[in-house]
Amino acid sequence: MSIIKQIYIITFIITFSLSLNFASDHFKLYKFKSGMVYYDVKTSSFDNRFKSQVEGIARLIFDNWGAKELKEEDVSEVQAGDFNESKSRHTLYLEDNATIYSVDFDEKKIYKSRDLDLLTAIVQKKDLSDESIKSLERLGAKKVGVEKIAGYECDVWEYNDQQICLYKGVPLKIVIKNAGFISTRVAVKASFDIPIPPKEFELPPFSIEEDKSYSSNKAAIIRTQDYINSILELKREMKQKGINLEDKNTSINPDLEKDIINALGKRYLEKQKRYLPSLIEEMKKAKECIKKAKTTKEAQACMKRVEEINDMLGDSTPKFDFENLDDSKKKIAIDELDREIKNSEVTANCVKKFNKTTDVIICTEGKLLPNESSNSDINDSTNIQ
Repeated sequence: MSIIKQIYIITFIITFSLSLNFASDHFKLYKFKSGMVYYDVKTSSFDNRFKSQVEGIARLIFDNWGAKELKEEDVSEVQAGDFNESKSRHTLYLEDNATIYSVDFDEKKIYKSRDLDLLTAIVQKKDLSDESIKSLERLGAKKVGVEKIAGYECDVWEYNDQQICLYKGVPLKIVIKNAGFISTRVAVKASFDIPIPPKEFELPPFSIEEDKSYSSNKAAIIRTQDYINSILELKREMKQKGINLEDKNTSINPDLEKDIINALGKRYLEKQKRYLPSLIEEMKKAKECIKKAKTTKEAQACMKRVEEINDMLGDSTPKFDFENLDDSKKKIAIDELDREIKNSEVTANCVKKFNKTTDVIICTEGKLLPNESSNSDINDSTNIQ
């Protein structure tokens, strides 16, 4: 565990602090609990020798305020010019509580992945329902009028060659125009706050292939789980003190900010106390193992135990290039492990001495001694078996 990896805690804290301003009763991507929008899609592009015409339909369906969302487009394209060609394009994406399904109709496969940022937003109950408008404002878009689309009055926004009509953040019309190109997506039917039949979210009966990051990025998954549990524990701890962090009127003074940091870092600090001694020992073994390795496979095996412990911590493990193994690549890995060991020893020493995240962070910077800590009780580390 290097000092650099303390950034995980800091990022963790900053992200939570920012999320307090967006907290709501539940996660919101839209201002409606549910919705179904069907679009007419048309695109034309042309020049002196080539013309392309795309026509078809699209749909947007969401439930649980957008935690579950399906986007589908089914269009046909006709090309004419130096050569003539006709082809169809069918795409479908389903986001179900941060699990992403991307359907490839040509290969008849479904690719499954995970969006950890979205999962965090869902757990934090962020209200992102105004984000589409805020994004347009950040780009410099201007609201230029009102139009009635599919029975709803929507606000027309213009930015460069784009025009977007939003009904409470939901796009009902998108037009892009420039020289030789025009694309329109116009809602022909829209309904909101209605029951959505489960069949609307059904995927085709194709085989599912899990993305590597979904199935094997154990550290990222554990980090997210720890993050979720730490937020829940923080809320319980603050509630016991009579503090509601989701109340916008709550004033976060320096003492409360320190309490928040220590509550959020408590779970991770406990893991550091438990795992850091073993991690340091395994990195030392890995360094000696790499020195003796003769093949790529042997060198990769040297890092296995280090990666397993980092996974339990929720930390990433440095990736080394052991392909076509030679002395130069060995040296790069050994030097990096040396740095990790030295930094981890500093962190482990501070983690052993202090029981608060704020103290550990200051200690690793060399600015805090045990007798200066607000709580300098020493907890002995326990090696994992």
